[in-house]
Amino acid sequence: MRVVKLGGSLMAYAREILPVLREHDVLIVPGGGVFADAVRKVYREHSLDESAAHFMAIAAMDAYGEFLSSVSGIPARQALEGSLPAVLLPYQLMRERDPLPHSWQVTSDSIACYIAALLGEKRLVILTDVDGIYVEGRLVSRISAAELEKLGETCVDAYLPKLLQKYKITCTVANGKSAEVVRAVLRGEAIGTRVVP
Repeated sequence: MRVVKLGGSLMAYAREILPVLREHDVLIVPGGGVFADAVRKVYREHSLDESAAHFMAIAAMDAYGEFLSSVSGIPARQALEGSLPAVLLPYQLMRERDPLPHSWQVTSDSIACYIAALLGEKRLVILTDVDGIYVEGRLVSRISAAELEKLGETCVDAYLPKLLQKYKITCTVANGKSAEVVRAVLRGEAIGTRVVP
């Protein structure tokens, strides 16, 4: 089993990507996408506290998860356990046990890593709309979580490197716009950027 985070930026590509994921025993953790963007807008315009915004953004992951399930026929569920493939709706789980900081440094990337840790998984795949991690304008095929943490803003959230180190999880960040790339990543090929703990 693998934990695969499917970024909200891939909403337009979901119908091409999901049939590939459906062929594998994967737990899909949805990003927040346009739903989380709406939360960010409300947060800015109405001076919400970060804890409220944090849980609203996780509820946005559930909304995107329902979308992914609807367009693919892959069942959505709230529980970690169960048959695969499945789309995880993480709100209830995170409401019950959430050790992560309540800030915008934590997004669905970190939540997916935490979920992988809860399941005892040592690998995480993050599918996004870019080819991987860039350092000084150049795509890198491999980087340590400690080095990633020093980079500042990248295509993954700022808290993820800390969790990869804490839980000793290896993360592959790859461009999910291509079904062929997704297939290659799931086969274990060296695509995108591998972040090692």
